[in-house]
Amino acid sequence: MTGSWSRTLVSLGCLWVVLGSSPSEAREPEVSSGKVGSRTVAPARGSSRAQVSAAEEARPSLVVFLVFDGLRYDDLERWRHRMGPGGFRRLLEGGTVFDSARYPYATTKTCPGHATLATGALPGAHGIISNEWYERESGAEVSCVKDAASPPLDDPKGKGVSPRRLLVPTLGDRLLATHGASSRVLSVSLKDRAAIMLGGHRGQAYWWGTKGFTTSRHHAEQLPSWVSTWNQAQVFQKGGVWARGAEPGAYGALGPDDDARERPPEGLGRTFPHPLSTEDAFLYTPLGAEKLFEFALAGLRAEALGKRPGARDLLAIGMSSVDVVSHAFGPESHETADMILRMDRALAAFLATLERELGLSRVLVAMSADHGMAPAPARAEQRMPGVLVTHAVDAALDRAFGPEDWVEAFSVPHLYLRQSRLKARKVRLEDAVEVSRTAVQALPGISDVVSASDVSAGRERGFARRVRGEYVPARSGELVIIADPHVLLEPGEDHASTHGTPYEYDIHVPLILFGQGLPAARHGRPVTPLDLAPTLATWLGVTLPDASGSPLCEALAPGTAVPASCAANAAAAR
Repeated sequence: MTGSWSRTLVSLGCLWVVLGSSPSEAREPEVSSGKVGSRTVAPARGSSRAQVSAAEEARPSLVVFLVFDGLRYDDLERWRHRMGPGGFRRLLEGGTVFDSARYPYATTKTCPGHATLATGALPGAHGIISNEWYERESGAEVSCVKDAASPPLDDPKGKGVSPRRLLVPTLGDRLLATHGASSRVLSVSLKDRAAIMLGGHRGQAYWWGTKGFTTSRHHAEQLPSWVSTWNQAQVFQKGGVWARGAEPGAYGALGPDDDARERPPEGLGRTFPHPLSTEDAFLYTPLGAEKLFEFALAGLRAEALGKRPGARDLLAIGMSSVDVVSHAFGPESHETADMILRMDRALAAFLATLERELGLSRVLVAMSADHGMAPAPARAEQRMPGVLVTHAVDAALDRAFGPEDWVEAFSVPHLYLRQSRLKARKVRLEDAVEVSRTAVQALPGISDVVSASDVSAGRERGFARRVRGEYVPARSGELVIIADPHVLLEPGEDHASTHGTPYEYDIHVPLILFGQGLPAARHGRPVTPLDLAPTLATWLGVTLPDASGSPLCEALAPGTAVPASCAANAAAAR
């Protein structure tokens, strides 16, 4: 909610009408033939030419990958009765739904979430361990997309960004590498890191910059004419309000609108209607979601996604709006409820346009989220400043080894010790880590402290297994610190709530596939969001050799070689 986002629009206008209006370590899978659920999947070997041809014919010309930033699994169920039939309910009631999709790692943040969904790999493999981490070489905290060599096109002196820190290819990368010019990959979001991770190294990626949607020099030397045209067509005037999109009674179960826990941006206020008096107010309203869908459709038309003969394309949309509002107001706020209900309408309009302009018979829609969101803390002690951690470590190491500035950095949840100081004092790193661990573990509000040695030794206690899945020695700290449930560790003064933990409210997300003859069905077996990209790979005819996830048995493309695990699951269910 800083950086380029603080300069989102020169002016905001006609917003009252828009916002106040009514709805309008991966292995090649073993294979076996057999049935998965009620769908017969042909074996990989011995398939006839006719079967292969039929499988090719069934492949989608376009995969639409929707990632709703900060949307918890229970958000959809909680508000389903208030939603119309064309948006989320259309996917929930007409798609193949996985009710028990949970992230298997600890640091559930935006950049690792999008990277995981795009690659099917754990953060320990794709390298994106958080939104930011401390880089010992430069002596500074770096963004997951930082790249000084790739400035944004709308601000040549701005902070450069690219996917260069992403260590493995994405689904889109593999699609372009496999099918070349016959395929196209387009990724859009309000956030640069979301668009970049979903777009990967090869795809087109656009995000909201200083004057509209932009990209960086990694992706292009200049904006395509369709992006410039779309940007120029947006006319906003300052003023207006964000009004409720539903009758007041719809929000009654949430408690008062005016909640002291809320941390709205300056000028927006804590209650409806919210005056839009600052430049960044655009980011906290449903208009952001509506405009992003509009921009995605403009890109679909300009690039003829899914419309060209033999097309096999990917359109990824990183929808940031729920996350932004939940950070500012909390996930149980009137504002987040309104955002979800208004986004439902925007999704319905988007799907209806896809159906009208492209036809959904050749479109596969996949939907998930990068993480959830913690409830806004009710007590002051549930907001834990990071300085408590660093002071506790420094004090403990001072007592053990003498006065020194021992902590090099704390980029939550990673704590980095000054290894040069330890060497100068002839202190073994292992000893310093254990002293530090004991000090942090003794703090009220801390649940677990996992060390690098816990990871390397394969220890299973506490959250060590989850941390092992995201640990990258060259990027991670000596300690990974996990707060108690409902305790926000270093949340930021501008956040009512945040995420990034291994708890249910952060790890449990929606996972739905819709279209291409997939049945309307709900599955309760445990799966992970890592499974989505390998599943989509079966539909796009590509492989993901770096993926840690497995294709979802219930949603494989026709003609796909069936993993032995799927046949085993089917046999167990009979």
